[in-house]
Amino acid sequence: MLLDIHQYKINIDKTFQENYQLYHDAYHKRPGNVSLRVLPPCDVSFYEKIDLTKYDFEKDIEQYTTDLLGLLDQSYQARKTLDDNMIPTVFPILGIGDYSAFLAGDIIFKPDTSWGEHVLKEIDDWKKLPPYGSTKWYRLFMMITERLIQKSAKQGIPYMRGFFSPLDLAHALRGEDIYYDFYDEPEKLHELLDYCATMTIRFAEDIYRLVDKYGKDTTYGTWYTRKQINMSEDIACMISGDTYREFCRPHTQRVVNHFGSGYMHCHSRAMYLVKEICDMDHIVHLWLATDPNQPRPIDHVAKLVNDAQGAVMAIDCDTFAEIEKNYEAMKKGNFSICLPVKSVEEGEMVIQRFRQLEATHR
Repeated sequence: MLLDIHQYKINIDKTFQENYQLYHDAYHKRPGNVSLRVLPPCDVSFYEKIDLTKYDFEKDIEQYTTDLLGLLDQSYQARKTLDDNMIPTVFPILGIGDYSAFLAGDIIFKPDTSWGEHVLKEIDDWKKLPPYGSTKWYRLFMMITERLIQKSAKQGIPYMRGFFSPLDLAHALRGEDIYYDFYDEPEKLHELLDYCATMTIRFAEDIYRLVDKYGKDTTYGTWYTRKQINMSEDIACMISGDTYREFCRPHTQRVVNHFGSGYMHCHSRAMYLVKEICDMDHIVHLWLATDPNQPRPIDHVAKLVNDAQGAVMAIDCDTFAEIEKNYEAMKKGNFSICLPVKSVEEGEMVIQRFRQLEATHR
């Protein structure tokens, strides 16, 4: 099934130590770290190979988890010679439907993704939702999670799970009407966002308890669940910074405060959100995804250093030359940069060049 984590990556202990240093510095707002992730095809091929429509999750959890872990095993074995910052992890692949269906509604599956149902016809309808923990998809998701952890914890592989921010969760439940709610029902929207923050905390705590149950005695099994939470702010990319500050920040901050530190995600179409998100307390990481026909984060390193305030900016680039050009500027902050490569062999050459670049700038 899965091998011990040390068999999936050369120098894995060094990888963890480098990642620890990066995020420890970011938490304390100390700059000076640039980290590299190469992205060969084997890193993403499992998303194409798994077909979510072939499973009846009421009956096929064992088959699903076996199939998924088999694909992850193939991926990690294929890239085990790459000495970059990637850490092998175990995580469910169910699309995004489960990110809200744990509260209400069903999941609509397609082969490579899913989405949930917008169940709140009126903004107050969250008060009519089923009691927390009573829904079909809460039960199924927790069963899937526990089985994945059971099959991987002894190998020391960390379990990783992201969550919707309170606004993303509210949008998943409410749909596009939420954009009217900012103006028509501001107080009721705050109530909904407060509910979503509370449910996110409860859901994450339930998952983290399972990770602790099986992984607390391993060296790295709880790496992604100790004093941190990983959340997306995708819907915030469609509102202004002022609106984010008024409506979203208090509720996202409450979730981050509960767990201790925040690992966030947003998109380059809303570069202004970098400052808004990183202005919050205890934000240590922000994955800023590049959108088509929008600003490329690698072209705005100086501004990102300023706006991130020490948080790790996870961005991508197209060529190694872009890393060389921006390396000194990135050292003024903290960066994790991802470079797609065509093969593992090309990845090895890129990593060798990156290590040489590191050595010349010490």
